[in-house]
Amino acid sequence: MTPLDQDLLKAHYAGDTASLCVLYYQAALASDDLDAACFYATHAYVFALECNHPSRSEIHAFLVEHGREE
Repeated sequence: MTPLDQDLLKAHYAGDTASLCVLYYQAALASDDLDAACFYATHAYVFALECNHPSRSEIHAFLVEHGREE
């Protein structure tokens, strides 16, 4: 398990939506697979909306750029 995976699990257990937003977006940006990157970005965006995270517009733009959001 990677350190990022461990951090994601910890954030899930803690219910830390802000950290989940950041960590899932990090996973999206680090992925070499576009479908996986968009999967992670979608999760990041949902958590960003839940906690009104300042990166929500950036994540939304990522999804739009890759045809996953309007």
